Order: sequence, then structure tokens, then C-alpha cells
Amino acid sequence: MENTTTSTTMLDTNLELLKRPTDKVMNNKLKMPGLKALLKVVNKVAQSTGEHEALDGRPTIAVNMDVLYNLMPANYHKKHADDSTFATRTFPNLLRLASLCGAIQLLDWTQISKDARDARYKLAMDSMGKGKNNKTAGHWYMQYKNVYAINDFSQPLHWERLDYKMTEQTQLTYGAVATMYDLEVASDIFTGINSDHAVATMTENQVGKLITQLSKVKVMTLDNVKPFIKPSTKDGKDRAEDWYRNQLNCLDILGYFKLHGVAYDKYCKCSDYVDIDDAKPQQKVLYMLDVTK
Repeated sequence: MENTTTSTTMLDTNLELLKRPTDKVMNNKLKMPGLKALLKVVNKVAQSTGEHEALDGRPTIAVNMDVLYNLMPANYHKKHADDSTFATRTFPNLLRLASLCGAIQLLDWTQISKDARDARYKLAMDSMGKGKNNKTAGHWYMQYKNVYAINDFSQPLHWERLDYKMTEQTQLTYGAVATMYDLEVASDIFTGINSDHAVATMTENQVGKLITQLSKVKVMTLDNVKPFIKPSTKDGKDRAEDWYRNQLNCLDILGYFKLHGVAYDKYCKCSDYVDIDDAKPQQKVLYMLDVTK
């Protein structure tokens, strides 16, 4: 297990690298609005609390989103002052992007120390005993703050995964990340100690079949796409169109479509080369890039 002195030194190094990055890719990606400030806050909080709840001894922070947001710089607050839900709905996107590049890692129950697990179990049992009629008692894990481990910025991370178009508005999805990379990367972003593992998601196999179909027909609207990536859900209900758009937007910004010779763009960009019924010029469609060559 990492000792406190080693962890403190690592956090000091991280903060120094945030001031003066020695890696060119890291330096470029830290220009993403809010990212550098967030990573400074995360490292400083870990320094002040001295928490080491990761099984491997890495420094950690237990995240309360409102508190974390309040620690961001005043100019960041001013920028988002008109959005009353920014701290709880949008700001978490930035944490997921920080996880995507490997600067931090969301830990699940198997990745926190025995002492950390035992303390949470005890609190859970106590709270369940006090609220036998509480409807949320069966989901006792949902009351806990997610725990993030902080990685060593002097070691090779994955800054290259961050696209220059990404912002706090970028909504990563489990299925898109797992498809582009793998399940482990997706879990490091989405599977925390308060996850209920019932999130509706698409699979890599589904996306593969979608690309195969697209290669045949050359262009597809959202309605054409939906049957291919429809999630398997416990409630048996389909998801709203926004859910499907989020999957496609995420696959697009992660670079998956470009990697497979596909564009997700307005129909007017390809309408001179390929036709599809009921598509409007400004409507976003999937199309094979080779049709415009």
C-alpha cells in the first residue's frame, strides 16, 4: 500500500504539472474549459483530507458534487451562474472526461479498501435499521458519495482521448465508451459504489451490426438507427429519442465513426450524393464518408 509521504509527493507533483505541463498533449488538452481547475481542486482536496480509500493505496476523494463545484474558481461560477442545475446535471460531465483521460478513476466496491467498505456497510445497516419503512432501504448504496482515485500525472495517461470539441456539455455514455475502448474503461468512468448496474446501454455488437447495415445502405436517419442500438432494459420500455442521440453524439466525439469511415452530420452534407426518404436538409444522419468522394 502507498504510504502517505509518497502520496503527498505525488499530489504535489500533479499540482506542479498542472501549472507547468511537460507533456505537450496534456498541455493542449488542459485547455478544455474547467478541466485544469477541476484537477487542481481534486488534488488539493485529497491533500487536505489525506484519504486513501483505494485498495491499492492511491489518494482518493469522496465526491459530493455540490461541494466540489463550490470549490471551483469564482470566474467558473460566474460563467455558469444562470444555470441553476449546472452543478448537479452538467458539472458531472467534466468529472467523466477527467476519468476518460485517466487523470482520475471512479472506484467500485471491489476497488476500495476493506476498512472503507466496512465503514460504509456499518452506516448502511444502521440507516436501514432506523428506517424500516423507508422505500429507499433496498438501495442503501445510493446514499454514498462516489469515490475517485487520483492517478500520477507524471506517468503515461490518456490525454489523447480528449477531443478539442469536448466541453462540460459533452455527455459520455457507458455503451459508447465501451464500444470505442472496452468495458474496463467504461467502468472506470461510470461504475461507482452507488451504481445499481441497471443502466440502459447499447453493446459493441449492436454498433457493429449498425455499421454493417450502414455500409450497405450508405445513409440512415435516427429512426433507421434506433432498432440496431435499442437497449435491453429491465422495465422493457424503450428510451426517448434523446437517449439515442446521446449515443450517436458520444460515438462521434470519441472518434468511433471517423475510425470506421462514417460521418454523423446534417443531411445537406451528403444529399447531393445519396437520397433517403423524409430526411430534412438540417437533420443529422449517419452516412458513409465514401459516398462524397
